[in-house]
Amino acid sequence: MGKVGLLTIHNTVNYGSLLQTYSTYEALASMGCDVTLIDYRCPKIEKREAVPTWRNVKTVKDVIKYLLWHRKLQAKHDGFWKFIDDNIRITNSYDHTNIGDLNNRFDSFVVGSDIVWGSEITGHDKTFFLNFSDCEKKKYSFSSSIGTLWDESEREEIATYLKRFNKISVREELAMEWIKQYVGIDVNVTCDPTMLFDANYWENMCDDYLVPKEKYVLIYLENPDKKNVTDGIQYAKKHGLSAYFINFYRHVKGTKSITPETVQQWLSLVKHADTVFSASYHGLLFSLYFHRNVFYYNRGEKSRMVSLGKALNIEHREGTDTNVMNDIPVDYTMVDKIISHKREESWEYLRNISKEL
Repeated sequence: MGKVGLLTIHNTVNYGSLLQTYSTYEALASMGCDVTLIDYRCPKIEKREAVPTWRNVKTVKDVIKYLLWHRKLQAKHDGFWKFIDDNIRITNSYDHTNIGDLNNRFDSFVVGSDIVWGSEITGHDKTFFLNFSDCEKKKYSFSSSIGTLWDESEREEIATYLKRFNKISVREELAMEWIKQYVGIDVNVTCDPTMLFDANYWENMCDDYLVPKEKYVLIYLENPDKKNVTDGIQYAKKHGLSAYFINFYRHVKGTKSITPETVQQWLSLVKHADTVFSASYHGLLFSLYFHRNVFYYNRGEKSRMVSLGKALNIEHREGTDTNVMNDIPVDYTMVDKIISHKREESWEYLRNISKEL
């Protein structure tokens, strides 16, 4: 096998993004690929994910925010990078001015997963379409996500790049339909990389340091109207539970803030929760892996949640008033069976491309 460069969204303080990065890397490495994560710095992602520094402080309000939140956010950022340093081989940092130099280092490139092809997420950065790679380099996608359909003005350019790929897989059925319609090629649908590994694998990574001793509802992220937060608080009151909110910012009345600084601590909080109210795609996925009672809410990039809910027959767990009131349990016998099938299909896709890498 030649040398493989993996491109994804890794420089982040989002637990799911880091875990999908690790899963993709680990899957390729487990098949003998000589894989290295590319430390590419996308300007929009860098700006969104950066921990506020003292240099950004301009007003009294900024000073207060810095004093209240900086330490915990910095600890989380440091915890994420320690995980990368401990578990993933990574290049030096690159940006759009010098990433073409990687053609001298790698024989092939793999891009995915996460919303690497979501223009609103990346700021229309075409690097994630491997536009920097030479024509003779092999190019593959694994479970890349689009999120929201590209603007008409950029579809032709994107189509040109996608037609250069040797093989493509996407994470959602809707993404497959968009590529077929606007690019004119057929692609595979594979699972989120975290789904490649079963619950036992993830349980072995858990760190129970922050897990409350009491039974609790876990609230993760917020959808635009904060409905998952208010629903989580009301559900906790109704069932005599405590409501814990993963929250590094201003305290929310009716909740207890909890601040996992590592993905291992985050995994444990999901694993031990009685019920999870998630506005996160990966919050939903890991709740399902751990067989939690879970409600999911669309925070953005809605095709992800819609596709997953439909594929796993859990649309009754979307956080509507009726669904929360009825609280019909997830049929985990059925869900596990579907996930197992998707997992095997996705490993087969990876095995096939690994023979070409």
